[in-house]
Amino acid sequence: MHRLKRILRCSAMRYVVKSVQQSKIPLTIADIPHPKSLPIIGTKLDLILAGSGKKLHEYIDNRHKQLGSIFAERLSGSTELIFISDTALIKSLFINLEGKYPIHILPDPWVLYEKTYGSHRGLFFMNGEEWLLNRRIINKHLLRENADDWIRSAVNKTVEDFIENLKNKTRNGCLIKDMEFELYQLSTNVVINVLLGSNSLSRSRHNEELLTIFTTSVRKIFQTTTRLYALPVNWCQRLNLKVWRDFKECVDLSLFIAKKLAQEMINHNDQSNGLIKRLMEDNMEEEMIIRIVADFIIAAGDTTAYTTLWILLLLSKNDEVVKNIRAQDNFYIKFVVKEAMRMYPVAPFLTRILPQDTTLGKYKLNKGTPIIASIYTSGRNEENFSKPNLFLPFRWNRNDQQKQYLVNHDPSASLPFAMGARSCIGKKIAMIQLTEIVSQIVKNFDIKCINKENINCITSQVLIPDKPIEFVFTVKDDLMK
Repeated sequence: MHRLKRILRCSAMRYVVKSVQQSKIPLTIADIPHPKSLPIIGTKLDLILAGSGKKLHEYIDNRHKQLGSIFAERLSGSTELIFISDTALIKSLFINLEGKYPIHILPDPWVLYEKTYGSHRGLFFMNGEEWLLNRRIINKHLLRENADDWIRSAVNKTVEDFIENLKNKTRNGCLIKDMEFELYQLSTNVVINVLLGSNSLSRSRHNEELLTIFTTSVRKIFQTTTRLYALPVNWCQRLNLKVWRDFKECVDLSLFIAKKLAQEMINHNDQSNGLIKRLMEDNMEEEMIIRIVADFIIAAGDTTAYTTLWILLLLSKNDEVVKNIRAQDNFYIKFVVKEAMRMYPVAPFLTRILPQDTTLGKYKLNKGTPIIASIYTSGRNEENFSKPNLFLPFRWNRNDQQKQYLVNHDPSASLPFAMGARSCIGKKIAMIQLTEIVSQIVKNFDIKCINKENINCITSQVLIPDKPIEFVFTVKDDLMK
């Protein structure tokens, strides 16, 4: 009996030693949870059955619920993508792992277009030293604390013009069937006025028509990019399929108009006090200014236009929030904007490509591994935000007594502008515009959404409504007198 106990004790010790030794073996990408997939096509069929690219945010959200806060999946081709929704992992990615020259993942159609047609684009497409040099110059003008004042004057003037135009349309109550388009134009005008400063483009009929064509074309870039998602883009281009021709046509037109606008601004820089003037004073080459400004104008619409659209939809269903805005104004509006961006992050996914071999959580990953932060999922996770599907702006106000009933609140789980060195360069412009446009609309109008069917979000590179939102704007009674 004594001998048997010794044998069992020795066996147990060997098991412990073996377990300790195994625990020291680093886990790799192969150890990360994976969904079942098929050879060559990966899980592309699953995605198509789930609604394809338009439902990507829901598809990935469901994967996280099935597999946890980190999983790996081959949506197409041979590349495994690592998806993370854990707040600690996301912060680690942006603060510790992205490197000196952060690289993000670009949509395949955009990369192919640039490679095929030799198009040299702005900051969004740059990498390495070229990106860092130009990013530092732009940071100095757009992200420093003293940037708020000169940006605000350009933004507020644009918003005032927009509100006056909207008033003229809605004196007796008016149905706005395509508010998305109106907000796209507003966002484009805001960026143009930030670039020019006090010297705005002349409001000729020609320029108005040009901006209308431009706005329509830019919207189509995102729509056609989504249609190409999960398709073999190289073959679509080689065979010159209609889906590729549509994409190429709207990119061609958007770049042509954006560069034309940029060149016109440079030609009149002596009358300007905006960003164009500041870049030229920094001796930035004209060709580089055109590249950066053109992409800046193209990127203007999506962030602020769709965020404003979601805010208006939420406000049309929450009278109490509207009352609080009218009572507290800008102090409260910031919480409204943050809450809307938590629920409807304009970029549901943030991406980085690892610059070197590293460890993410407990997994050792190789250089070049693509990491995707699932911001839509982290923002709607009960562990990060109590009652995540409710629109509760007060959750962002640390002094609000109602907040005591919300157990969980992790601000870093909502990152609408990303974080780190490659965070959104236009975030100050966006926040100033969002707070001002929401303030002015709520002050001047009563808003009603008349859609009979529920409005859901779909992924079109950014989160957009699945159907046009029809608003009725009525000038407030006290302003009619």
